Amino acid sequence: MKFDYYLLNSYAPEHDGDGPALYRKWIEQVQAAEELGYECAWFTEHHFYAMGGMLPNPSLLMAALAQCTTRIRLGTAVTILPFYNPVRVAEDVAMLDILSGGRVDVGLGRGMGAQYFDVFGVDEATSREKFAEQLAMIRMAWADDPFCWEGKYFQSPKPINVIPKPVQRPHPPLWIPAARDPAHAIEVGRDGLNLMTLPWFLPSFVPTREVVDAYRAGNGEPGRTAGQVMGYMSVYVGQTADLARRQAGPHWERARRISDEYRGRPEEHPLTYDIGVATGRAIFGDPEMCRTHVARVRDQIGLDRLALRFDFGGLPQECVLSSMRLFAQEVAPHFADD
Repeated sequence: MKFDYYLLNSYAPEHDGDGPALYRKWIEQVQAAEELGYECAWFTEHHFYAMGGMLPNPSLLMAALAQCTTRIRLGTAVTILPFYNPVRVAEDVAMLDILSGGRVDVGLGRGMGAQYFDVFGVDEATSREKFAEQLAMIRMAWADDPFCWEGKYFQSPKPINVIPKPVQRPHPPLWIPAARDPAHAIEVGRDGLNLMTLPWFLPSFVPTREVVDAYRAGNGEPGRTAGQVMGYMSVYVGQTADLARRQAGPHWERARRISDEYRGRPEEHPLTYDIGVATGRAIFGDPEMCRTHVARVRDQIGLDRLALRFDFGGLPQECVLSSMRLFAQEVAPHFADD
């Protein structure tokens, strides 16, 4: 199993500081993730709210990080594709792949809950159909030959040659989220794409395993390109279980409140610190406890990689970096031969 760094910020300005201070913290975290051996750093697009809204354009941060890192991959998780012209997305990703030396992964989705659709002029009713057209157009834009496009939502009757081309050929790895719908997951697999999922989202890992199994079935059909499955979970590793609770617990509760404000309602399936520890839906505790949590995720879901959210609710930077180090040194090595 591979382990990644994941950034979904729940912004607490009284603890995180202003924009420049916050971005400096993120850059330091990603540089630490590279030094500690994490495989990829993932960044989520959100808008307008304290929950994620300080990162409305992950590609800009990734472009900056490409210049101060050398090994770690950089990925969007996800770019909300219905907001954009797909040709522009293809151009931006190609530039970013060049600037990073071929280290880009591309997660593409329709967004959760349609929170921003009205502002960006997107019709929720047609967003799924539009997304499929956009995805097909992006893949064609990265091909070597000029192309025309006559679709329902986008038209290019004259041939266009999208330049530059990405370093990774035929294109950077593509990732699509699916959390609840096995039928969607099987189509992602059949399309030769990689799968993102959210094991923590429901009270049990059983529905996530059904999604993963459906993806594997589609991806395992003859002639399909083998893909990967990644899950995202929150984590805090302390020297002792008691210290982990005291250091992270209040910040986790603040992050939950920020998330509730973003949704406009309480969690459908509450995830307190204690519930996270009891169910494994969050990886909290001392190193031994966290190894147990990861093993449960591995055995019950069957992921290829786990993206870890270390920073939440204004957690102090020294705690974030300490947790990252403890996980890399005392948890991850136990899964190196999976």
